[in-house]
Amino acid sequence: VEYWRRWLSHCTYTGRWRETVQRSALVLKLLTHKGTGSIVAAPTCSLPESVGGSRNWDYRYTWIRDAAFTLYALMRIGFTEEATSFMSWIAARCHELKPDGSLQTVYGVDGRHDLPEQTLDHLEGYGKSQPVRIGNGAYRQTQLDIYGELMDSIYLYNKYGSPISYELWQDACKLLDWVCRNWKTKDRGIWEVRGAPQHFLYSKVMCWVALDRGLRLAEKRSFPAPRNVWLQNRDAIYQEIQELGWNSKRSAYA
Repeated sequence: VEYWRRWLSHCTYTGRWRETVQRSALVLKLLTHKGTGSIVAAPTCSLPESVGGSRNWDYRYTWIRDAAFTLYALMRIGFTEEATSFMSWIAARCHELKPDGSLQTVYGVDGRHDLPEQTLDHLEGYGKSQPVRIGNGAYRQTQLDIYGELMDSIYLYNKYGSPISYELWQDACKLLDWVCRNWKTKDRGIWEVRGAPQHFLYSKVMCWVALDRGLRLAEKRSFPAPRNVWLQNRDAIYQEIQELGWNSKRSAYA
């Protein structure tokens, strides 16, 4: 109790519903791995999205997207130590990029790359929801949005935490160059569809975010970067979103 009270005392949030915010912060803290700084999406395995359904995933891994949102939440209310630990974990993953310069969608808490998905057919599952799965096949998927969430996290950490290293910047440049070459491709999206890849509006928007934050960081820190290439691609994404992403019948992007 003393440990958790001491930890909560670092919270800088003073607005409405403070108790609720602090309880939520405790949950996010409990999702972090003290040894590595990684943040799991959820501490659950094979709980069905709907009872009796087959969408029963193992979430005990670190998704770049989910962890980036958690990092942002903790950092905004004063928990910079957790942000620093997670950024160290992120830097290590960025240093292990695939040969083409891309990043995985999800990793093990210890940084493992291989998360083979298996079904445990001898188990009944919650509410007889089968199959029971361990591992997660999403680690093989291309999900373009993760680059936006990652670069936004790096940008915010540089702004509210500590200046990022030049080494991390070099790895970020490789990621952004990959985004320039691949943002027009289809992907599995934030919904991690198991069917054929598609063009998702959210994925394109987050590619725009990735390049925008890269340009801002380069300007803010006077980092060397292929600014013109990034700028041209960022603007091209914006134009495509306006031309293909707006649904006039719904008066909404879709």
